[in-house]
Amino acid sequence: MKSKKYISYAIILAVLIISSIIGYNSLYPSKENYDDNTKVNVSNQMNHIKEIAKEPHSIFDKEAHEDVRDYLLKELKALDIDPILYTYKDVFVERTNTKESLENIYAEIKGKNDSYIMLVTHYDSSHAKKERYAEKDGSLGAADAGYGLSTILETIRAIKENNVTLNNGIKILITDGEEYGLLGAKEAVKEKEIFENVNYLINLEARGTKGPAVMFETSPNNSSIVDLYNYSEKPFSYSITPEIYRLLPNGTDFTVFLENNIPGINISVLDGLENYHTPNDKFESLNEKSLQHYGDQVLPIVTEFVSNEKYADKDALTSKDDSIFFIIGSVFVKYSNMINYGLLLAILISIIFLFKKFKIKSILTTVKYSLLSLLFTALVAGLSYGISRLAAVINGRPFKLTYLPLIKFEDVTTLGVIGLSIAGYILLIRKVSNKFKERNEVILGNIVFLFILGLILTFVLPGGSYLLVFPAIIIALGTIVVELLKDKLRKVSYILLIPAALITILYVPTVYLFNCALTFGALCATMVFAMFGIISVVTCLVQID
Repeated sequence: MKSKKYISYAIILAVLIISSIIGYNSLYPSKENYDDNTKVNVSNQMNHIKEIAKEPHSIFDKEAHEDVRDYLLKELKALDIDPILYTYKDVFVERTNTKESLENIYAEIKGKNDSYIMLVTHYDSSHAKKERYAEKDGSLGAADAGYGLSTILETIRAIKENNVTLNNGIKILITDGEEYGLLGAKEAVKEKEIFENVNYLINLEARGTKGPAVMFETSPNNSSIVDLYNYSEKPFSYSITPEIYRLLPNGTDFTVFLENNIPGINISVLDGLENYHTPNDKFESLNEKSLQHYGDQVLPIVTEFVSNEKYADKDALTSKDDSIFFIIGSVFVKYSNMINYGLLLAILISIIFLFKKFKIKSILTTVKYSLLSLLFTALVAGLSYGISRLAAVINGRPFKLTYLPLIKFEDVTTLGVIGLSIAGYILLIRKVSNKFKERNEVILGNIVFLFILGLILTFVLPGGSYLLVFPAIIIALGTIVVELLKDKLRKVSYILLIPAALITILYVPTVYLFNCALTFGALCATMVFAMFGIISVVTCLVQID
């Protein structure tokens, strides 16, 4: 009997380890391309960055800044494009209380129709910022924005060499002064001809040096915008990321474009924050898989836009609502708010069915476990907040909820908190349920917990609702299958390993990226989302005989 139990434990552990590896590996979806010039070639990208990131080239590093500008002009001309310089003198820089000159680079490739996709990044690197302890020395700009610059140059090269039919055109805007207040973008939007007939904009950024190039922000009413994004060879995005991004102390040129109602998307790496805006943002710190991932997304989007006649009509990219989307492994999932309402209804029906099927005598026992999961999540969040405050003191850093980088042993501490949370939750449920004698109540209570929070998020944070609705529906359906077939099939409960694996694959990269984006100061928020995943997986596993 014991041997069968150990075999069951071994199977569960193997599934969780494999699904965790799949989830983690999804953070690097692209494989470096060195040879195929029909695609974005990372060797060419790296060669561009080697020239761009020789030395700091902020708007205050005049000579180096001009060298980068001249290099970009030369490379655009080599692609048979005639770039135009838009010069702005005496632009006020609030951070330094000085007036500086800016030069935006603009170019366009005309198509048959008067409809354009625009590629945007900036070419100035970050100057030293004394107000941020992690950015006090300035940057060489290899990733920020070498990743964006090299991707644009390579995308245009591939489009031209592939002889793609240009039914629609391409515009290129390389702004100046982004790092000191989005200055170039603010000037550019005053030039009506630059953005005239732009129906889709892709802004390229880098908040770090590695990890996936995440499509982390969209314009409002994004359903059609995301449909075009899904033509990416390796899409990587979550609809919760725009909600999270609003909490961060960062702005990009895309912020200016959104204020001017220009539709599009924003793409950036988020990992490797220790290199962001520092001298370590250099050629040697770059990640070729991350760099390749930019190209694997941008080139297919541009190809689809310029070659497809339907995008001549701006209404082709107009929609009335936002969509919900996420990546699970290598699969991009997208659905509408209406479908989300349908899923919530299905979960509610499943809860009613299971309540009757389980023959639970009192609804209060179900509510007990819903509240237990909620209270434990709140306890973990509170303790995590205390840990991040303590870490700030130990490391001599000023505490800020959304900005606490460069903490020693950050990854080990986060993994430790997650591990202790898993162990603590399982032991608590085991204790309260009298060694899982109230297993059915635990299962239903947790499905109710996920349903209620999913319902709340649907109205409060709709882009993040999938984090609860998706686990709830697949757990509920899996549980119903087990209940209907358990008398006919002996090991049918093992079917719950499927939702357990899917939830793990979803949550591993999600929690990892939350930790990267929000930094250690927001460990409490990261752990709240981690607990959603932990509770969901445990709900599956307690059903396995």
